[in-house]
Amino acid sequence: MCSFCAVWQTLTKFANNRQHGQLGMTCVLHTWGQNLSQHIHLHCLIPAGHLNSKQQWQTLNKNYLYPVKALSTVFKGKMLAELKTQAVNLEGLSIPKTWCVYAKPCLIHSQKLLNYLARYTRKGVISESRLINHTQSSVSFKYKDYRDSHQQKVMTLKTDEFIRRYLQHILPKGLMRIRHYGFLANACRRRKVKWIKAQCKSHKPSTEKPNEEKASRWLCTECKLGELKLISILLPRRKLIEPALTG
Repeated sequence: MCSFCAVWQTLTKFANNRQHGQLGMTCVLHTWGQNLSQHIHLHCLIPAGHLNSKQQWQTLNKNYLYPVKALSTVFKGKMLAELKTQAVNLEGLSIPKTWCVYAKPCLIHSQKLLNYLARYTRKGVISESRLINHTQSSVSFKYKDYRDSHQQKVMTLKTDEFIRRYLQHILPKGLMRIRHYGFLANACRRRKVKWIKAQCKSHKPSTEKPNEEKASRWLCTECKLGELKLISILLPRRKLIEPALTG
């Protein structure tokens, strides 16, 4: 697909210009919006580092990735070039002058990000919990309006229109929704990720103090697998004896 190639060509161009090594990227194709309209875009996960020519892992410490305005300009050129190779008539398309590429570091909540993308890969276009009512002539469902403060609203479509919107998100046979590039490509991912983990582990500074005593550990008395942790010590309550008052 043109968009996958254009994104990877853009990142590779920036990496070569800055003398970076091989990047890694995982792309997830997302085609629908909350109201089932066509909204084609890619979610890309790019580790903040690269493998140099000696297969040594080097992190990108200064800023995150590359400037988004420059990425937008280069991506536009790459995308239009890919469309031309596919014999697409660009004159008949309403192509905006300014393109927007959104890039953001995610160094803390990486697991939440993975869970977010997983919903697009394992679930369908619309979940059953969003369906409210259906008849022979119409279907009603809930959607989130991002242009109106993310408010929950209800949309009712004619049955034919609902089916049309749903079917336009079914990918053609052979088109993969998830693709991997660079050192995350299927052909070399297992080998190269193993190298990266080994290097990160060997260069990871030790945070444990030499004289620091390890916390005591107790296994669960029932399953023998779980670990019991000491949270607090509760002392028995003592009855308060008020002093007798004498007059």
